[in-house]
Amino acid sequence: MSFLVIDGVTYSYENKKQIIKDTTWKIKEGEFHSLLGRSGCGKTTLLKIASGLLQPDQGAVFLQGEKVFKPSPEVGFVFQAPTLLEWKTVIDNVLLPISLKRKPTIEECERASSILKIMKLDDYHTHYPTELSGGQQSRVAIARALIKNPSMLFLDEPFAALDAMTREELQDDLLTLCQNHMITVLFITHDISEAVYLSDHVAVMIDGQIAYDLKVTLPKTRKGENRYSSTFNALCLTVRNVMNGGMT
Repeated sequence: MSFLVIDGVTYSYENKKQIIKDTTWKIKEGEFHSLLGRSGCGKTTLLKIASGLLQPDQGAVFLQGEKVFKPSPEVGFVFQAPTLLEWKTVIDNVLLPISLKRKPTIEECERASSILKIMKLDDYHTHYPTELSGGQQSRVAIARALIKNPSMLFLDEPFAALDAMTREELQDDLLTLCQNHMITVLFITHDISEAVYLSDHVAVMIDGQIAYDLKVTLPKTRKGENRYSSTFNALCLTVRNVMNGGMT
């Protein structure tokens, strides 16, 4: 059974131009799906609908069989900008989703420390966001999204502003975390190689519709050398041809 189901969704801003057009998409538990497309194609709008941040005009979204009307406490979000609070330390930023409602428990503080260690930030607990690099800030944002042990992650171009090497390191760390904790992922990007490297499936969105579904045939556990294989290059070329309106 699918973990997340987007079923016949349409959406228009202020009853004007239709942004999402009768779109259906299904993600199985533990899968990593990327939604790829040119700027303005509707991919971020679809993510907001899938996560409950927006309600569709028609159709519905189901998470673990339950209809989605608002963001679930079972999901985590990571956006393009880390949106960290500059006056709070790294550890306090990670614990923010909990401390907004109540005082974190000792166990939750230990979990935050454990996640920061996995994200290679175990020496930065008391640092402030302004003392961190862009890559480190992104790591804190991912750690914050994981603090409540979500079953589903929604990520909207979280690595877009980073340099190539940092981006690749974070891709590997994200994959490891999601696979180790069986987290289901919907990831938005405009980068073809990023989508192919991370994903079990890549959906190409064109003009508000899913135009193509690519099953990625790379090993489930990815390694850096996968980025240079003939299979990887062929998959990237297939996606590029679709985005360019060509044949696959």
